[in-house]
Amino acid sequence: MNKTNELYKIEILLREKMVNRKRLAITALVVAMFLIAIPSTTPRVYGAAAPCAQKCSIAILSPGGSLNANQNVNSSFIVSFAVFNFTLVQPGMYTDVNTTLGTGSTLHSEGHIHVWVDNAYITIWTSTNGIPLTLTPGTHTIRLDLVNDKHQKFSPGINATTTVNVSDPLQSTANTASSNASNAMYYSLGALIVSIIAVILVAYVAFKPKPKP
Repeated sequence: MNKTNELYKIEILLREKMVNRKRLAITALVVAMFLIAIPSTTPRVYGAAAPCAQKCSIAILSPGGSLNANQNVNSSFIVSFAVFNFTLVQPGMYTDVNTTLGTGSTLHSEGHIHVWVDNAYITIWTSTNGIPLTLTPGTHTIRLDLVNDKHQKFSPGINATTTVNVSDPLQSTANTASSNASNAMYYSLGALIVSIIAVILVAYVAFKPKPKP
């Protein structure tokens, strides 16, 4: 009887160990899948970008640029820019080239733009059209990095930076309402003054002494 109980206990212990091992294996598998599934917050970079075929550059035109120096913007706005000696293309269009393509007269540089806001990567941009952004109220720094087809930066970096002041819609509404109220008060005061002057003129004309015949 005692041997039977001991065998039963041993069997239970073995089963518990197997269950614990299965749980451990499942936990490890889930953790591994989670780590693999975590997306990269920035594009992968495999080295340094080869120099442009000709000196290439990028400039922000607006806001805070040569086209529009005003840095005050609404929460949603467009960042206008210009690139020089550089062709913007989708990454991987030419099997991940390193900046330049072609030979002789067809030699040219190509890649795309990495958009950063407050040192946080936002997106890539491959069009010459302006970049739409929506930011929270406050001051923000926008940086556009020129990179090659492999997402590689140049050394030194080729980029353009601007600082914007995003207005608070609620504060703007309050300021507008306050301004409208002030204007209404001034208009009312002006109308009252005009009315008083008119009454004085009418009274003056009415009670003005008539000249003697």
